[in-house]
Amino acid sequence: MFSVRLYIRVLAYVAAIVLFAGFGVAGLAGGRAVIFGAISIIVSLVIVARLVYALNAVNRRVRLFLDSITGDSTEFSFPENASGREERLLHREFNRVYERLAAHRAEEFERELARKEYESWEKLMHVLTHEIMNSISPIVSLSGTLQSYFKPGADGAHGPIDDAVISKTVRALETIRCQGEHLIYFTEAYRQLAFLKRPEPAPFSLREMIDATVTLFADEMAECGVKFSVSFDRSDVVVFADEKMLMRVLINLLKNSLQALEDMATAGEIGLTVEVDDCRRELCVRVTDNGPGIPDGLADEIFIPFFTTKPGGSGIGLSLSRQIMRMHGGDLTVGTNYVGRTVFAARLPLEPFRVRC
Repeated sequence: MFSVRLYIRVLAYVAAIVLFAGFGVAGLAGGRAVIFGAISIIVSLVIVARLVYALNAVNRRVRLFLDSITGDSTEFSFPENASGREERLLHREFNRVYERLAAHRAEEFERELARKEYESWEKLMHVLTHEIMNSISPIVSLSGTLQSYFKPGADGAHGPIDDAVISKTVRALETIRCQGEHLIYFTEAYRQLAFLKRPEPAPFSLREMIDATVTLFADEMAECGVKFSVSFDRSDVVVFADEKMLMRVLINLLKNSLQALEDMATAGEIGLTVEVDDCRRELCVRVTDNGPGIPDGLADEIFIPFFTTKPGGSGIGLSLSRQIMRMHGGDLTVGTNYVGRTVFAARLPLEPFRVRC
């Protein structure tokens, strides 16, 4: 057995330590073989070190084994070509246990992905149902009311058609028209999200694209008294990506910040910074504002299609923007900086879409 061999090795080490230590002490104590005694003591210390190393060998492997389980390593394995048969069997069993744990962890990961995907679809269906029902219910109700105005002999008939009935009819038809237009807008927004075209990359100057986008909001910012600043950490950045799609993302982010500053009692401020992170190999465009921020627990919800916290909002802008960034291999996230300002960060990897500085 592996344990018997280990005991024999330990006893051999202990015997060698005692033997050399005894020779060393005897040589040093007698004073006649000081050099021999010193060498014996050194040899005994070396043997002690080798014994400690041998005893910890299995412990080190087990520690690595446990660390690989608690961590994210997927390349860990014990060598199965060890010299002893028992040691090879032990390593093989460790590897089998690790493979099973790794497979179990992969299954858990897949289940978690499936759960999150289901929750996302559930939230989307809830939003879709809520939006459609809110539009259709008034149409059905008002249609029935109008029918009662003009259907002779019906229980709900309101008598002769006078100016009051005509006025109510006009208001009802106007409401039906508005609800219908909202449904058309909602359907168009869904079509843009569901059938978003693939990026058509071409080289363009990021500074020129940002300047053109900011120009669209210059008058609105001035009218609202919003202080705006732009900062580049490089003189110019040439991006090989879909300019129109990235411009749409920037428009959505600036529009989102302006809407957040609408009801501000203090002066609104929007900052736009462009950074190229050579270590992470990514380009990052950050849009920062001093608005009220994202309500607690809604940082992930705001990217769900058609989810909105603004009256009259479509809930499509941020979702569409994140999808565009991910189609470019990047991402769109939201957070809060050290002074409590809301920060939307649009990240674009330097590859596969090229960024030249």
